[in-house]
Parts: sequence; C-alpha cells; structure tokens
Amino acid sequence: MENIFSPEKINYGRQIELDVARGLAIAYMVLGHAFELFTGYLFKKTLLSYIISSLGAPPAAAVFMFLMGVGIVYSKRASALFLFKRGIMILVLAYGLGLFRDLIPSYISYLVKGDPEILKEGFHEMLGADILQFAGVTFLFFSVAIKLKLKAWQVVSCALVFSTIDIILGERTTGIFGLNVVAGLFWGAWEKAWFPFFSWIFFPVAGYVFGIFLIHCADKTGMYKRTLVTSALAFIPLFIFGYSYGIGYGAIGEDYQHFYYQHDFFGNMVLTVFLLFWISLLYFVTLSLKNCSFNTLKRWSKNVTEIYVIHWIILRILRHIIEGSLSVWVIIIMSAVILMVSDLLAILYQKLKMT
Repeated sequence: MENIFSPEKINYGRQIELDVARGLAIAYMVLGHAFELFTGYLFKKTLLSYIISSLGAPPAAAVFMFLMGVGIVYSKRASALFLFKRGIMILVLAYGLGLFRDLIPSYISYLVKGDPEILKEGFHEMLGADILQFAGVTFLFFSVAIKLKLKAWQVVSCALVFSTIDIILGERTTGIFGLNVVAGLFWGAWEKAWFPFFSWIFFPVAGYVFGIFLIHCADKTGMYKRTLVTSALAFIPLFIFGYSYGIGYGAIGEDYQHFYYQHDFFGNMVLTVFLLFWISLLYFVTLSLKNCSFNTLKRWSKNVTEIYVIHWIILRILRHIIEGSLSVWVIIIMSAVILMVSDLLAILYQKLKMT
C-alpha cells in the first residue's frame, strides 16, 4: 500500500471515471423520474421495470451525493465562505425550482380542473426536502467543517453521529406542518422528506474521504483493483443479509422508493460499498475504452445542475397534461427525448451565460 499513495496531492484534474459515473447517473435519473411519474404506484413487476427502478436508485442519487464529497476535495475554491455561499444559492435554487416545477403547474391545473387537492399537492411538493435542498444543507455543513478545520476522521465522526440521531428519530413527526417542513430537511418528519440530511450526509462524507485518497493516489489502477475486489466481496454478504432480514434500502420490495429515501445506517453501508464497486468498475471500463472520448457523458456531468432543473420542469408539465400511466417502452422513449432536450437547453444556457 505504501507505493499506491503519496503524502502529496498528485492526482489532480478531472477524473474520467467520475465524470462517466455522474453522466450515467443523469441518464438513470431522468429515466427513473419518468418511470415514477408515469407508471402508477403498483407498477407491473417485470425484468425491465425492475432494472429501471434499480438504475434510478443506487447508481443515481447516491452517486451524485458521493461525488459531491469528492468534488469538495478536488475544488480549488472550497473555502468555508465559498461553500457557505454555494449552499445558500443551492437552497434558493431548490425552492425556486419547486415554485416552477410544482406550484405553478399545479395552480394552472387547478384553474383548469377545479380540484383544490391538485393545488395542495403542488404546494406540498414545492416544500419537500428534495436532493437540491439536501445539497444546499450539505454545502453549509462542509463550510462549517472547513471553517473549524476538522480533520477527515472528525468529519466522519459527525456523519456517524448524524446517522445515530437519524436512527433515534426515525420518521417521528412534530405534529405541526410548518415544523415538519423544516424538520424534514434533517430527518423523515413527513412524507415529502425524500433526502433528509441526517441519513444522506453519509454519502458526501464517504465521497470526501474517498476523494482524499484519490487525490493522493500515485497508482490509480492498483487502488481501483483493491477497491473493486474488496467492495465486491463485501457487497454480496451485506446484500444477502439485508434481503434475508427484510432490511430495506431501495430498489427491492413493494415500497422500494420509501426505503431508498428513508434508509438507515445499514443502507448507508450497503449503498456506499456498491458505489465503490460501481466507480471502480467504471474506471476499468474507461481504461479499456481508451479511444472513446465520453464527451457526452462529460458534458452531462459538467451540466448536472442545469439538466436536473430543466428535466424536472418538463416532466412536471407533462404530468399535468398526460393523465394515467404509460407503457414502459413509451416511458423509455420519452426519457431519451427529455434528456436530449434538457441537454440542448443546458448547452444554450451555458452559452448565454458566457456572453
């Protein structure tokens, strides 16, 4: 191991395997969100639907959050002040997206159909603790950690404390709607708390630690070989144990979405082991495809926030227009079109921002 890591930061720059992982996660995210919106809750269990639901879970949101932690290590601007400002900007964007994605389309639909439940649901969706809200709170956490000059083991200790608090609180509600909205940012206080901080912070912290190893790595192939083998051997017994004892953490069972969003410390461990395996596997895939530029995946990775915002607005508008469920193949085609449109609009936005 002494030949793999260097005391100095030597592995700078963008890492192709991480861009590919994030780029694929964007494709899975669009497909997963379309699948959730247009299949109905009790969708027909087929091999294809299971694959889609699985792709929309561990290789998607958890990848984004893990790579957020890696990005903080690699960022040249990761000062406490920058991360604090970034966190506030992301939170503003999160609720701004909720306004245009959830409340305004719901209000228009309410005016057309006259059903007040549509407007109420849109209002609740806007206030939910989605992934952007979590990202904003996470940036604020790391701004404090950097301001206090916490070492990696101290950051990990904080994550373990948060996981313990999450286990204790579970899905305990405050009994007051307004407080539940705020509490939902931190634990599963209500049904719209999809990415509570206490549970999901484990992934950015794991990514942060991984990023420290990666940036000090003098032999990436050697590191990824060890990581691939170790994570593969660890994942199998963890998966069997969780399945045998009915411990949910997403993509398995009737209520897989709930378990994915509200998983506990065991879920953190299983999904993190999977992420290490997934990223290691992608490293060797990209290594074997040296002649492939992966430009599209790199672009998606770079424009992840823009594509996320755009695709959600498109999907929500379509949901108010299209009633009922769609076939899986129609959803796959729809997802591909939405991804392409979101990609083009993100490129246009970047060009306008440069002028």
